[in-house]
Amino acid sequence: ELVHLRQGDLDGACGPYCMVTALISLGLLGRDEAIHMDQWDGRTREGRFRDALQAFGALTVEGTTGGDLLWLTDFFKSKGLSAEFISGSKKQLFQQVTDAIEQGQLPVVGVKWQGSGAHWLLAVGHQGVAQDKDADLQPTHLLCLDPGQETPKTSLWNAVLAIFNEDGSSQHLGRMSSEHWGLDGNETKCQLFCAVVLSIRND
Repeated sequence: ELVHLRQGDLDGACGPYCMVTALISLGLLGRDEAIHMDQWDGRTREGRFRDALQAFGALTVEGTTGGDLLWLTDFFKSKGLSAEFISGSKKQLFQQVTDAIEQGQLPVVGVKWQGSGAHWLLAVGHQGVAQDKDADLQPTHLLCLDPGQETPKTSLWNAVLAIFNEDGSSQHLGRMSSEHWGLDGNETKCQLFCAVVLSIRND
Protein backbone atom coordinates (compact mmCIF):
# COMPACT_ATOMS: atom_id res chain seq x y z
CA GLU A 1 0.00 0.00 0.00
CA LEU A 2 1.20 3.52 -0.77
CA VAL A 3 2.20 4.92 2.61
CA HIS A 4 3.82 8.29 1.83
CA LEU A 5 1.75 11.36 2.65
CA ARG A 6 2.92 14.70 1.34
CA GLN A 7 2.14 17.92 3.13
CA GLY A 8 -1.04 19.07 1.47
CA ASP A 9 -2.63 15.58 1.51
CA LEU A 10 -3.73 16.23 5.08
CA ASP A 11 -3.06 19.98 5.03
CA GLY A 12 -0.73 20.27 8.00
CA ALA A 13 2.70 19.88 9.60
CA CYS A 14 5.53 17.43 8.95
CA GLY A 15 5.45 15.72 12.37
CA PRO A 16 1.86 14.49 12.11
CA TYR A 17 2.48 13.50 8.47
CA CYS A 18 5.35 11.28 9.56
CA MET A 19 3.24 9.89 12.39
CA VAL A 20 0.31 8.99 10.11
CA THR A 21 2.70 7.55 7.50
CA ALA A 22 4.21 5.37 10.24
CA LEU A 23 0.75 4.25 11.41
CA ILE A 24 -0.06 3.20 7.83
CA SER A 25 3.27 1.37 7.56
CA LEU A 26 2.63 -0.46 10.84
CA GLY A 27 -0.85 -1.50 9.69
CA LEU A 28 -2.70 0.56 12.29
CA LEU A 29 -4.38 2.80 9.69
CA GLY A 30 -5.29 2.47 6.04
CA ARG A 31 -4.22 5.20 3.62
CA ASP A 32 -7.80 5.84 2.52
CA GLU A 33 -8.80 6.14 6.16
CA ALA A 34 -6.08 8.71 6.77
CA ILE A 35 -6.94 10.79 3.70
CA HIS A 36 -10.58 10.95 4.83
CA MET A 37 -10.02 11.55 8.52
CA ASP A 38 -12.56 14.37 8.43
CA GLN A 39 -15.20 11.62 8.21
CA TRP A 40 -14.04 9.76 11.33
CA ASP A 41 -16.49 9.48 14.20
CA GLY A 42 -15.15 11.59 17.08
CA ARG A 43 -16.11 8.84 19.56
CA THR A 44 -13.69 6.34 18.02
CA ARG A 45 -9.95 5.99 18.65
CA GLU A 46 -9.24 7.40 15.20
CA GLY A 47 -11.64 10.28 15.73
CA ARG A 48 -10.02 11.18 19.05
CA PHE A 49 -6.62 11.00 17.34
CA ARG A 50 -7.83 13.45 14.65
CA ASP A 51 -9.23 15.78 17.29
CA ALA A 52 -5.89 15.67 19.12
CA LEU A 53 -4.09 16.73 15.94
CA GLN A 54 -6.42 19.67 15.62
CA ALA A 55 -6.15 20.52 19.32
CA PHE A 56 -2.51 21.55 19.11
CA GLY A 57 -2.77 23.06 15.65
CA ALA A 58 -0.93 20.38 13.69
CA LEU A 59 -3.39 20.72 10.85
CA THR A 60 -2.91 24.46 10.56
CA VAL A 61 0.50 26.13 10.71
CA GLU A 62 2.09 25.23 14.06
CA GLY A 63 5.05 22.89 14.37
CA THR A 64 5.20 19.84 16.60
CA THR A 65 7.70 18.70 19.22
CA GLY A 66 8.87 15.23 20.16
CA GLY A 67 6.56 15.46 23.16
CA ASP A 68 3.61 16.17 20.85
CA LEU A 69 4.42 13.08 18.77
CA LEU A 70 4.70 10.92 21.90
CA TRP A 71 1.30 12.21 23.03
CA LEU A 72 -0.24 11.25 19.69
CA THR A 73 0.95 7.67 20.09
CA ASP A 74 -1.16 7.33 23.26
CA PHE A 75 -4.27 6.92 21.10
CA PHE A 76 -2.92 3.68 19.63
CA LYS A 77 -1.29 2.13 22.71
CA SER A 78 -4.17 -0.31 23.09
CA LYS A 79 -3.39 -1.48 19.54
CA GLY A 80 0.18 -2.29 20.62
CA LEU A 81 1.89 0.92 19.49
CA SER A 82 5.00 1.73 21.49
CA ALA A 83 7.05 4.93 21.27
CA GLU A 84 10.39 6.06 22.66
CA PHE A 85 11.98 9.50 22.48
CA ILE A 86 15.74 9.38 21.94
CA SER A 87 18.42 12.06 21.77
CA GLY A 88 22.13 12.43 22.48
CA SER A 89 25.27 13.00 20.47
CA LYS A 90 24.99 12.64 16.71
CA LYS A 91 26.94 9.38 16.79
CA GLN A 92 24.79 7.91 19.58
CA LEU A 93 21.55 9.03 17.97
CA PHE A 94 22.53 7.74 14.53
CA GLN A 95 23.46 4.35 16.04
CA GLN A 96 20.14 4.12 17.91
CA VAL A 97 18.19 5.03 14.77
CA THR A 98 20.00 2.48 12.59
CA ASP A 99 19.59 -0.19 15.30
CA ALA A 100 15.86 0.56 15.41
CA ILE A 101 15.56 0.22 11.63
CA GLU A 102 17.39 -3.12 11.78
CA GLN A 103 14.81 -4.31 14.33
CA GLY A 104 11.90 -3.36 12.06
CA GLN A 105 10.98 -0.23 14.02
CA LEU A 106 10.12 3.15 12.49
CA PRO A 107 12.10 6.19 13.71
CA VAL A 108 10.62 9.63 13.08
CA VAL A 109 13.80 11.73 13.03
CA GLY A 110 14.08 15.42 13.75
CA VAL A 111 16.49 17.77 12.01
CA LYS A 112 17.18 21.45 12.52
CA TRP A 113 17.92 23.82 9.64
CA GLN A 114 20.46 26.63 9.47
CA GLY A 115 19.08 29.85 10.88
CA SER A 116 15.86 28.51 12.34
CA GLY A 117 13.20 25.91 11.86
CA ALA A 118 13.08 22.16 12.13
CA HIS A 119 11.66 19.23 10.20
CA TRP A 120 10.51 15.64 10.78
CA LEU A 121 11.23 12.71 8.44
CA LEU A 122 10.38 9.01 8.67
CA ALA A 123 13.58 6.93 8.48
CA VAL A 124 12.90 3.75 6.50
CA GLY A 125 16.44 2.52 5.85
CA HIS A 126 20.13 3.24 6.10
CA GLN A 127 23.26 2.60 4.11
CA GLY A 128 26.97 2.52 4.71
CA VAL A 129 30.34 1.58 3.28
CA ALA A 130 32.76 -1.27 4.09
CA GLN A 131 36.38 -0.42 3.30
CA ASP A 132 37.06 -4.08 2.51
CA LYS A 133 35.24 -7.42 2.70
CA ASP A 134 36.35 -8.10 6.29
CA ALA A 135 35.64 -4.62 7.64
CA ASP A 136 32.58 -3.63 9.61
CA LEU A 137 30.08 -1.46 7.77
CA GLN A 138 30.57 2.26 8.39
CA PRO A 139 27.00 3.66 8.47
CA THR A 140 26.81 6.92 6.53
CA HIS A 141 23.25 7.81 5.43
CA LEU A 142 19.61 7.56 6.52
CA LEU A 143 17.03 6.85 3.81
CA CYS A 144 13.81 8.69 4.58
CA LEU A 145 10.24 9.40 3.58
CA ASP A 146 9.99 13.17 3.71
CA PRO A 147 6.50 14.71 3.82
CA GLY A 148 7.91 17.84 2.21
CA GLN A 149 9.02 16.00 -0.94
CA GLU A 150 7.21 14.37 -3.84
CA THR A 151 6.04 10.77 -3.42
CA PRO A 152 8.86 8.46 -4.57
CA LYS A 153 8.21 6.50 -7.76
CA THR A 154 11.35 4.39 -8.17
CA SER A 155 12.52 3.81 -4.59
CA LEU A 156 11.14 3.31 -1.08
CA TRP A 157 12.43 6.73 0.04
CA ASN A 158 12.40 10.28 -1.29
CA ALA A 159 15.09 11.95 0.82
CA VAL A 160 18.50 11.12 2.25
CA LEU A 161 20.19 12.41 5.39
CA ALA A 162 23.95 12.30 4.82
CA ILE A 163 25.40 11.98 8.33
CA PHE A 164 28.95 10.61 8.02
CA ASN A 165 31.58 10.18 5.33
CA GLU A 166 33.12 6.82 4.45
CA ASP A 167 35.96 7.37 6.95
CA GLY A 168 33.50 8.09 9.81
CA SER A 169 34.01 11.86 9.77
CA SER A 170 31.07 14.26 9.69
CA GLN A 171 29.74 15.58 6.39
CA HIS A 172 30.47 19.14 7.59
CA LEU A 173 32.15 20.91 10.47
CA GLY A 174 30.12 22.78 13.08
CA ARG A 175 26.62 22.32 14.44
CA MET A 176 25.02 21.82 11.02
CA SER A 177 27.24 18.84 10.31
CA SER A 178 24.77 16.73 8.30
CA GLU A 179 23.04 17.27 4.98
CA HIS A 180 19.50 16.74 3.67
CA TRP A 181 19.17 15.63 0.03
CA GLY A 182 15.69 15.88 -1.47
CA LEU A 183 14.12 14.63 -4.68
CA ASP A 184 13.92 18.28 -5.68
CA GLY A 185 17.73 18.27 -6.04
CA ASN A 186 18.39 20.61 -3.12
CA GLU A 187 21.16 19.82 -0.63
CA THR A 188 20.72 21.59 2.70
CA LYS A 189 22.91 21.56 5.79
CA CYS A 190 21.10 20.34 8.89
CA GLN A 191 21.54 18.92 12.38
CA LEU A 192 20.17 15.52 13.42
CA PHE A 193 18.96 16.20 16.97
CA CYS A 194 16.34 13.66 18.11
CA ALA A 195 13.98 10.86 17.11
CA VAL A 196 10.74 9.22 18.18
CA VAL A 197 10.99 5.48 17.56
CA LEU A 198 7.69 3.69 16.85
CA SER A 199 7.12 -0.05 17.04
CA ILE A 200 4.44 -2.65 17.65
CA ARG A 201 4.68 -4.53 20.95
CA ASN A 202 4.65 -8.31 20.68
CA ASP A 203 3.20 -8.95 24.16
